[in-house]
Amino acid sequence: MIMKRCARHMTPALLAAGLFVACDREAPPPLAPKAEVTSMRFVDVTAESGITFSHHFLDSENGSTYRINPYDHGSGVAVGDVDGDGKEDIYFCDFLGANALYRNLGGMRFEDITAKAGVALERTLSVGAAFGDFDSDGDLDLYVTSYRGGNRLFANAGDGTFKDVTETAGVGYVGHSNSALWFDCDNDRDLDLYVCNIGKFTTETVSQEASYAYAGVALPFQQVAAAPDARNPGESDILYVNQGNWTFRDETAQRGIVSAEWNGDASVSDIDRDGDLDLYVSNMFGKNHLFENLGGGQFKEIVDSALVRTSWGGMGARFFDANRDEWPDLLVVDMHSDMWTKSDTLAQVQAAEKFNTPLGSSVGGGRVIRGNDESQSKSTLFGNTFFENLGSRKFQERSREVGLETWWPWGIAVGDFNNDGQEDLFLPAGMGFPYPYWPNQLLQNNDGHFVDVASAAGIEPPAGGVNLPGKTIRGQAMTKSSRAAAVCDFDGDRDLDIVVANFNGAPYLMRNDSPARSALRLALVDKNGQPAYGARVRVAFGGQILHRELANAGGYLTQSSSILHIGLGDATVVERIDIDYPGGKNTYAIENPSLSEVVRVVRP
Repeated sequence: MIMKRCARHMTPALLAAGLFVACDREAPPPLAPKAEVTSMRFVDVTAESGITFSHHFLDSENGSTYRINPYDHGSGVAVGDVDGDGKEDIYFCDFLGANALYRNLGGMRFEDITAKAGVALERTLSVGAAFGDFDSDGDLDLYVTSYRGGNRLFANAGDGTFKDVTETAGVGYVGHSNSALWFDCDNDRDLDLYVCNIGKFTTETVSQEASYAYAGVALPFQQVAAAPDARNPGESDILYVNQGNWTFRDETAQRGIVSAEWNGDASVSDIDRDGDLDLYVSNMFGKNHLFENLGGGQFKEIVDSALVRTSWGGMGARFFDANRDEWPDLLVVDMHSDMWTKSDTLAQVQAAEKFNTPLGSSVGGGRVIRGNDESQSKSTLFGNTFFENLGSRKFQERSREVGLETWWPWGIAVGDFNNDGQEDLFLPAGMGFPYPYWPNQLLQNNDGHFVDVASAAGIEPPAGGVNLPGKTIRGQAMTKSSRAAAVCDFDGDRDLDIVVANFNGAPYLMRNDSPARSALRLALVDKNGQPAYGARVRVAFGGQILHRELANAGGYLTQSSSILHIGLGDATVVERIDIDYPGGKNTYAIENPSLSEVVRVVRP
């Protein structure tokens, strides 16, 4: 393996070989013919994995007494190698009872190490989590968000045990927090922290279920939906800037971030490839945000000029290269625009279509739209939004055209599940009681168009049926429903497995048994060993080019593997990898990398 430094973007030899696309957007080169859409195969191996965790809801909020509020939004899952053994571990969050950290033993077997690790948080209503090496010592630390329990930061001692350093670090916000992610906003090579917050939906009355939880109120959904262009204020998001001495400072306002609604998720990517990481923030009830990084961690809102209309009820958001043209595209899934559906209106659902109002066909004048300008909102659309990146900070919304309008989606997990060189999607979905069951989607990427293959791949229906075993309310069965999902090659067999966090039930651990194909696996790290989040790679093989970017959290309450996994189809050789790092002025190249092992690349 040879590493060398070269001019940014391309070399004359590779230009002559036609192995690089130009900086202006061009049609992607064709790949070899794809496998049949049924080639993906998954098997639920939860029962034999050693994972016994189950999520617990608040019955007084979403069960015996049901009301629409974020207590039905569930909790998330994060993946990271906490003990440095080369196998990535799983952390589950819970509303009632302890969170759980499972050490990966290999072979899809896991060991509960929560007590030893010190990250149980038994008396905290936990929502989301994200791993990141904030102190640059080469091991993954952990940040956990909560509803009114105070967010927590745990420093990793290096052996998979953690110490609560929240108070000294200054990141213990107490409120209604949702997703969180780590990224280097100012290119100083340490990780900053972004925390999404929603609006206050709780009272001062202690919950019936636990003394550390508070009773919620029913949100006025019909009233909010009747004014889709209105701003629904909430608690301000927070950008904590790393001071480099185990402390952070809230610099949200001075950095140009104005985001104080019901913000569900955040995702970062270098959308204009200028070396600075830009930021998207979803909003559960109204216009979303897109912040351009102007350099040095100073941000400017550009959502109106770049995107125009965004998802009105946005939950998960995720940048990824959907069409292999190197420009990061953006998918946002919208659950709240589907909330008008009840058992008696399920027949009216047209899952692949958008409606002109957030109340669908349940109100007079509600109808399917054929163009985005038919929306009754000037700033939003009612359904998922897929923004194809056109370059120059301009996007085109194409969710219907590419098959990415779905129903009751919460999150987004991105991965090339059949190793054909194209990034596929897993969308956790469904509502649970008192709503009917709705399936998760496994969306295979066919040259930029997506087809649901969940049933053919063995993901749907779930093992054991669509109802939670032994759980009923007033004689009505409680349907299973999913909230977040992460991807990782847990068993090291060169394909991506899926772990799904479910609401009020056990998770799914799904082993990928798809036909074997080639893959390149990259561990991109900084000099101190922390993952080099935001690094972009171009992989040249057999006259083709693939592009990937290493992300931290994103997709709604989820964090996937930090190993960059790139499917290669039937290729047996990669000629070259080129890597661009955030803030860097040069491209670093590797020739003839190994495909038999995870290739560790240390940032110069």
